[in-house]
Amino acid sequence: MNGRWPKAVEDGLIPTDDAMGIMTEEPSPAAEAFIELAGRAGRPLLEIGAAYGNATLPALRAGGTVIANDLSASELGVLASGASGEDRKRLVLMPARFPEEIRLGDGCLSGALAAQVLHFFDGPTVELAFQSVRRWLEPGGAWYVVVMTPSLGFYRTLRPEYERRARRGERWPGIFDPRTVAPPDWKERLPPMVHLFEKDVLRRCAEEAGFSVETLEYFCFRHFPARHRTDGHEFITLTARRPAA
Repeated sequence: MNGRWPKAVEDGLIPTDDAMGIMTEEPSPAAEAFIELAGRAGRPLLEIGAAYGNATLPALRAGGTVIANDLSASELGVLASGASGEDRKRLVLMPARFPEEIRLGDGCLSGALAAQVLHFFDGPTVELAFQSVRRWLEPGGAWYVVVMTPSLGFYRTLRPEYERRARRGERWPGIFDPRTVAPPDWKERLPPMVHLFEKDVLRRCAEEAGFSVETLEYFCFRHFPARHRTDGHEFITLTARRPAA
């Protein structure tokens, strides 16, 4: 663990300072792909919801230029303090609300990552996120996403309602107040809305925005507290690409 990060609330789970859940100490599959891209990207990369830098810092060490975005300027300050002198020259800090407050040029990025970010957005904001990132990516650029599903930990009690809504044809069946099912030690760490996803909804978001879907898989982190594990479908990782032509 990085000594500059806050103390973990549970093994491998680093608290944010803005009641927006946690940052995992372990990079997600999407973050690993983002880091790998950093070593060969021709244009800057964007990490949305970068928190303390579990993906941005390795991407910088791989040689990438990274725009680190987060709502919390203080978290970005911790991130910056962990970058070496040379890496710091290729780090741009962007405290802002994604996607509404970010202004980037069309085609200016080689890749973008949003790990455990979109599940704090309502439906229209999710759509705007996909549309915005597609515009910012160069042709062939990659969009890496991680979201939570109704299989994760205490959210599993919401699955029957999720499935009822999905059967009724609701466009966004996964929007809930997470505090209604969270245990006492988690309620204060969560915002009043969570957006749980299944593969069909995430694929629709990508394809409607004009992306081609390369990977769409369930996973759980290798080092994740047992109390939050259920069936290996706790998270979804997406790799989507802006078409090259």
